[in-house]
Amino acid sequence: MKKYRSKWFRVAVEGATTDGRNIERAWIEDMATTYDRTKYGARIWMEHYRSALPDSPFRAYGDVLAAKAEEVEIDGQKRLALFAQIEPTDDLVNMVNKLKQK
Repeated sequence: MKKYRSKWFRVAVEGATTDGRNIERAWIEDMATTYDRTKYGARIWMEHYRSALPDSPFRAYGDVLAAKAEEVEIDGQKRLALFAQIEPTDDLVNMVNKLKQK
């Protein structure tokens, strides 16, 4: 079966976060230029919890294929944003499309 590859979507923006942290522009530049899934692959997790059981709701739901940085405009200000492209599992596609979960 052919694997689904997502469109690019925004995962982070430089500046203040809702929980009081700050994402630095250099971090986004570094992530976009150095991400290599063959060296340090990133998995998609529902939460910070992990399970060793394959049928647990806390299993991996796919992989990050690539990352890129692009300028975006938010409230009239240009900021650097990190975009990701993923390969979701069938369970994640079902969760989003049929169950309408985020």
